[in-house]
Amino acid sequence: MKHYRICRNSRSMKFVQAHDFLDLRRFCCVRHVPSLLGFVWFDVMKAKYLTALIALTAVLTTIVFAQRGERFRKMIEARRAERQQRSGLSTQEIDVKGVKRSYILHLPPTYKKGVKLPLVIALHGGGGNAENMVNMSGFSEKADKENFAVVYPNGSGRFGNILLTFNAIGCCSYAMKEKVDDVAFISKLIDKLAADYSIDTKRVYVTGFSNGALLTHLLAAELPDKIAAAAPVAGAIFASTPKPKGKVAMLMIHGEDDTAVPLNGGMSTRSIVNPNQSEPFKSVADTTRYWTVNSNCNSMSRSSF
Repeated sequence: MKHYRICRNSRSMKFVQAHDFLDLRRFCCVRHVPSLLGFVWFDVMKAKYLTALIALTAVLTTIVFAQRGERFRKMIEARRAERQQRSGLSTQEIDVKGVKRSYILHLPPTYKKGVKLPLVIALHGGGGNAENMVNMSGFSEKADKENFAVVYPNGSGRFGNILLTFNAIGCCSYAMKEKVDDVAFISKLIDKLAADYSIDTKRVYVTGFSNGALLTHLLAAELPDKIAAAAPVAGAIFASTPKPKGKVAMLMIHGEDDTAVPLNGGMSTRSIVNPNQSEPFKSVADTTRYWTVNSNCNSMSRSSF
């Protein structure tokens, strides 16, 4: 192993092997060695203090930004709550098998205790959330005009209130992989809303978009005693979808060029959906037959637009 020491003359810094150190005069005067070592020691200590100062600054900056981030988060939540209150919305929670599940409830301004209203359950798409469904669906405005209640359940996920999904057996993502029981969630939610508010339990309807539509099919199959009708938009069933436990009125809406949930079934061609499936979608034609056969439906209408 070779060891090196530093020697500096008036023109350059050079490196010499330790066993040549006695011949140091070739590079610089011996009397300069103590000052050189002092120079190196000073640079090392300066570097250590500078590193410590940078580390301390980073820690303090992190703390400051964390505090500001927390204040900003609380401010956003307060403004969201204020906005929801003005629009007749309220965010609530329910315990389902030891897990807190959340939802947004909208009651029309004409709501009165004792006067039972229909209830619409609106399920967001994969990667969305309840607030996203409030904004994109327009159901709250429709509820105010037509006098019904609407609830927007949140799916589940790893990152708080974003990128949420529902478990519809063959899809999607976190909820599917963690085997989240969303059927139990919606079933208990219906019971809670019926107990806390004047809800007509014979007029409970469910609709959803994409991942929410997949769950809509499953809910209609599993909860026909609680759901009067279902309207999935851009959804389908899977081979493992259980046989319906009863009859439910069904309105299916699907785009012919849908690539997320293909009209003819199979695995999604969308890169954001495909890895989050565990089995292929059934075609829309097969999904339609599933409902007509199991519901003993003798007639079916189809409209294109």
